[in-house]
Amino acid sequence: MIPARKNPVQITKMSGAGNDFIVLGAEDRARIGEGLIPWTRTICRRGLSVGADGVLIVEGVEPGRVRMRYLNADGTPAFCGNGSRCAARFAFLNGLAGETMMLLTDAGEMPARIEGDRVHVSMPRPTAPLAHQLELGSSPVAGQRVLAGVPHFVTFVDDLPNAPLDRLGPGLRAHPSFGEEGTNVNLVQWFGDEHLGVRTFERGVEGETLSCGSGALAAAWGARLHDRHGAVRVTPTSGVELEIVYPDPEHGAEFIRLSGEARVVFHATVDGEASRGFA
Repeated sequence: MIPARKNPVQITKMSGAGNDFIVLGAEDRARIGEGLIPWTRTICRRGLSVGADGVLIVEGVEPGRVRMRYLNADGTPAFCGNGSRCAARFAFLNGLAGETMMLLTDAGEMPARIEGDRVHVSMPRPTAPLAHQLELGSSPVAGQRVLAGVPHFVTFVDDLPNAPLDRLGPGLRAHPSFGEEGTNVNLVQWFGDEHLGVRTFERGVEGETLSCGSGALAAAWGARLHDRHGAVRVTPTSGVELEIVYPDPEHGAEFIRLSGEARVVFHATVDGEASRGFA
């Protein structure tokens, strides 16, 4: 018989188009106490613990307003587009808000709307794409720098599935041009009919993720340099499609809308062994 844990932590595992998250409500966040960052680093370790791209903390502030905090798998705070969509659906499913709400994030206030398992979040318009050419070893890499809640470097390729993200990602992510904090890296290919394919190397995860909401947004925004406009379909590595609409007429031209599924994978009680004994 498995002994009961004292102060058990209840989690919800969610996936936003392939980005997977461990989601905590306010009470379970409080049970973890001051050790949230080391807990995040261990609980997100695949193979040895639950495994995730990061941890979301979701708390109702007042009617229709929900606060979201996001930590990358390495414990660093950040903004996450797909995480925002998962946070909104978690808030709705747990009675913290109705089908429409205002998300309070580290990147500002963002209107969100729930339609079944599909979530629409209107995010502040990214910065104008800034053309940039970097030297990586002996090879130049041309792309655009885009700030979409967090920094991204977007570069277009002709053969996305075979592009060497495992080689380009670490070098571009930590390139001196981006300072100490570095950047996320997005390899992008146009497939026609306003359809983009995107692969993302995420800082804080330090590897390729199956999806990245802010990366999809940065890629679509960067594509404006290629005279693309209106709604764009974005297919990340997971194959689960996201939709980017800019500008968003519902909330004004200062917003760009990110839409896609935000699925609940499971609810669980985390045992103490899940975050114990790590080097």
